[in-house]
Amino acid sequence: MARSGTADGTDSPARAGLVKIWSARILVLLAAAVTIMVLALAVGMRLDDQDIDRHRGTATATVLSVTPLRTGVEFIAADGMTIRPPDGVLYPGLLSVGQRFMVEYSTESPETVRVAGRTASVGTIPLLLTLGGSWLVTLPVAWWLRRRSGRPWIALPWRPPRADDAASPR
Repeated sequence: MARSGTADGTDSPARAGLVKIWSARILVLLAAAVTIMVLALAVGMRLDDQDIDRHRGTATATVLSVTPLRTGVEFIAADGMTIRPPDGVLYPGLLSVGQRFMVEYSTESPETVRVAGRTASVGTIPLLLTLGGSWLVTLPVAWWLRRRSGRPWIALPWRPPRADDAASPR
């Protein structure tokens, strides 16, 4: 099995610096991915709310199940059909099994349902906290890793010209 590093078995400073700069880059990419997911979630929440607001129906729903990822409900739509949205209800906070409550749903897409009176604004603060927390951790750690690596964020294959280059003879 081949060993990396120097003859005494330790990693070279150049390799350690490379590991640190790539760790910093990966950390920033992960935070960027979290940012994209949070933005997509925020847009999706607003679009669901717009759909409900454009084609609003109201009904009394019953909570069937509560899990960490969804709250299952059942309600009877205006056309008499019993609806059990596969994704549960939007913005369910503090509901319990057997509880009855008012919902607003889209008459065009009855699976899009939310607790009456709640909108996407309920999720804004948790999304902002997630976004802020991820960057609050990422930026100092990535900065520290980059400083310890002794390398720039992006290594250019050419050196940009400096002002003193024009004055020096070739």
